[in-house]
Amino acid sequence: MLDSFVNNYVAPPPVALPDPEQVLSSTEPYDINYALPLHLDTLSSPTVRLTPFIPAAHAKTLWDHIGPQSYELFKYYASMPGTFPEFLALIETIRSEPEWCGFAVIDRTKSPTKEEAWQTDGDGVLAGFMALVRTSAAHLWTEIGYVVVFPAFQRTHVARTAVGLLLRYCLQTPIASPPGIGFLRIYWAAHPKNKPSIALARRMGFKEEGLLRWMAVLPNVKEMNEEGEAVERNGNIESYGRHTTSFAQCWDDWESGGRELIGAIIQG
Repeated sequence: MLDSFVNNYVAPPPVALPDPEQVLSSTEPYDINYALPLHLDTLSSPTVRLTPFIPAAHAKTLWDHIGPQSYELFKYYASMPGTFPEFLALIETIRSEPEWCGFAVIDRTKSPTKEEAWQTDGDGVLAGFMALVRTSAAHLWTEIGYVVVFPAFQRTHVARTAVGLLLRYCLQTPIASPPGIGFLRIYWAAHPKNKPSIALARRMGFKEEGLLRWMAVLPNVKEMNEEGEAVERNGNIESYGRHTTSFAQCWDDWESGGRELIGAIIQG
């Protein structure tokens, strides 16, 4: 019969968490699995540079800085890595998507110790992490997400310069100097209560586009639920979710003053 059908869907098995010892001891070149051109000069400035995040070099130091404060740092997110293996799994999720890329944020104004120098080739110290996620190369847009700056580097030049470098990389055309990937739209999603994230977006020239309601279901984590919204029906709280304040900077914003704004921020 023409209207007959079957549904053979089988849920995939749970993905095992990475083994930290195996990840950290790896001496193999790390495959970033990235499908787009990577212009490292465009991602560098005199004070900050971005380089692909390499777990064997960067993950343990990053987790040592953010792990003890993960509930505070991730309370405005839609998910939270509560352990080091869960954090490594997040990094692998980003790496496994060919149009996504995770970056180590390096503060070049700081001199590394002998213990730190191998992580950055002696050029600065690790200060945080950022990623390009949910990218559509076909439609020329991406999102700057998972923005994490170590507490010691917050309220400094690091966050704004790093975001500026990503904007320059994304919005410059391939034939510009320095070259970029010529995207049309860069998205920024902020929890409505995350005032620092919203302030940074506005400072970087992103335009607010509106409130997207119920964009994510939150895990059952007290700190995250407290910042979220209750899903309450018939007097019972079923779960918690979050709204998202949507921002974007687009190619025409870049051409009508955005390039100059970001250029001044990058140069300090």
